[in-house]
Amino acid sequence: MNPVKRLIYMIQAIILAGCTFGDEPGVCPYNLRLDYWYAGSGSENVLPVYVDNLRQYLFDGTGNLLGITTLRGDSIRSWQTNLPEGDYTVVLWGNCAENGSDNLSVLPPSGTELSGMRLSADAAVAGYRSNTSRLYYGNYAFHVKDGQSLRQQVYLSHAHASLHVTVQWMADAPPEGGTYRMRMKGLPAEYGFVKGWESDPLTGGGSYTVPYISTSLLNHETRASMNYDGEVTGEFVTFRYTSDTHQYWSLWRNDERIIGDLDLYRFFSKKAMNMDQNIEQEFEILVTVYKDKIIVSEVTESDWDEGGTIG
Repeated sequence: MNPVKRLIYMIQAIILAGCTFGDEPGVCPYNLRLDYWYAGSGSENVLPVYVDNLRQYLFDGTGNLLGITTLRGDSIRSWQTNLPEGDYTVVLWGNCAENGSDNLSVLPPSGTELSGMRLSADAAVAGYRSNTSRLYYGNYAFHVKDGQSLRQQVYLSHAHASLHVTVQWMADAPPEGGTYRMRMKGLPAEYGFVKGWESDPLTGGGSYTVPYISTSLLNHETRASMNYDGEVTGEFVTFRYTSDTHQYWSLWRNDERIIGDLDLYRFFSKKAMNMDQNIEQEFEILVTVYKDKIIVSEVTESDWDEGGTIG
């Protein structure tokens, strides 16, 4: 047989052997398809509602980085490629700004091994950093067999904590006007790329993961404002809290601290949830200032049950 024809037949045989996806018409040039889902989804994939972009890191079986891909728009729903037989791990970070405007960086800069890579929330020079993006995380280890195709759903879960704070005064209220800021000390500063905690299997198959959270800490600052009722409000968006996080919160007016530091660990430690494993860390609290005491109470809390139920 002509060598050129023989090469063509070999290529066609490889392509045909690697394509058995039921919804793909005709011949497809890949043997792997990963479908990316929001872990709170039901029967519909609503990941684009929560994520604008996905930064995807692909590692081989020994933990070496093979490549980085950024997915945007509708392309964040799935990714396909052709891989040789072997073990792989894919790590996903949703909503990381590529231009560095959110002060997030991957450490070490020259690192290419899964075990050593970190996502770091860099602090500002003054020691306080602004809010992070609303991050989402996915981690999936898989094996590609020679001559077989693989399709799998990979679920992304929350990798951020949101805390909305409202302050009201029953005595000694500050005068109108002024510039307000809220600060919070002692928050996690780094994520590892390896799994921190993996959920039980979902009804539809697969599981979601919570990222590994390191013990390094930093401080956050966010703008606040006084509303028409004389209350001051602000919101923090940070890395996830853990069961050991001591969130020291304070309120500042015109560069003068007027409340704090309050250790919110005393509030969160009483909640009936495991802060190392709960999925959606969305909280809203009310800080009420009396003449002789300060009371922290809960306005709302969020977590989900499987299938997207919030409650």
